[in-house]
Amino acid sequence: TTFSSFSRVTNFFRGALQPQPEGAASDLPPPPDDEPEPGFEVISCVELGPRPTVERGPPVTEEEWARHVGPEGRLQQVPELKNRIFSGGLSPSLRREAWKFLLGYLSWEGTAEEHKAHIRKKTDEYFRMKLQWKSVSPEQERRNSLLHGYRSLIERDVSRTDRTNKFYEGPENPGLGLLNDILLTYCMYHFDLGYVQGMSDLLSPILYVIQNEVDAFWCFCGFMELVQGNFEESQETMKRQLGRLLLLLRVLDPLLCDFLDSQDSGSLCFCFRWLLIWFKREFPFPDVLRLWEVLWTGLPGPNLHLLVACAILDMERDTLMLSGFGSNEILKHEAQSGRSGGGG
Repeated sequence: TTFSSFSRVTNFFRGALQPQPEGAASDLPPPPDDEPEPGFEVISCVELGPRPTVERGPPVTEEEWARHVGPEGRLQQVPELKNRIFSGGLSPSLRREAWKFLLGYLSWEGTAEEHKAHIRKKTDEYFRMKLQWKSVSPEQERRNSLLHGYRSLIERDVSRTDRTNKFYEGPENPGLGLLNDILLTYCMYHFDLGYVQGMSDLLSPILYVIQNEVDAFWCFCGFMELVQGNFEESQETMKRQLGRLLLLLRVLDPLLCDFLDSQDSGSLCFCFRWLLIWFKREFPFPDVLRLWEVLWTGLPGPNLHLLVACAILDMERDTLMLSGFGSNEILKHEAQSGRSGGGG
């Protein structure tokens, strides 16, 4: 499964990047002479060795979470708790509470009373912003092309977001109205960025889990803090991520890189959607929930999603290389692939 492949890849890099003890023998080849013979280039190739087998742990339960709640409702041993979430994810019944911490809406260090006061403050702030767009008359909106454009794009995207999910299915589903209202309010919160296609994909699982308009909005804002560069018009952030993914893949699987180069797919443009919306359309909905909460722990570093992409490519390696797909076929294959993370 992708999750087991992801665990092996991640565990390998965690070990490989640890500094060696002083005096330990190095597996790396010796550096080339300062003055190599003219006309020759010394190329070093590092053998990575086999990847260790890693099994994911059980999800964090409500009982385990409760053991981390100390006096005054303050969470204790947070690094240990994050490590458990990283290795096993969360029980579905715990997500509504835990995601508020993982996405920065509630502070890991705050007390229960501080959290209540914070929620009251953020509730007032949310409805003030929501009132800004709700109070705009149709005549005013006609003169505000930017707001009108955001509203039209949001309505179009919301109408086709996760419609097979019971929380959003049906023509008059209240979940669709909440998606619409939260995304329009986000335009007031971050007017420079506004709404860009794909944001509804990021909000949908959050609203599904949180099931509260205000809390879901602020959790979505926390997620957007992590990925807002993905939606910038310059696309510099996306280009940088694809470049880093290519560097990782060249270390992990140079033969696959050579194959993709030969098929005019060496730029990994077929991975663009994966990174843009964090694999939202690449996995079944329940697996997306598990994957995201693992990524939100921030362990072992901010580029963990690139290792997830490497794990997908590792799974797809034989299919791609044995099929001899060209660039168009690779793009089509990856767009249509359904994957299962095995639920663990």
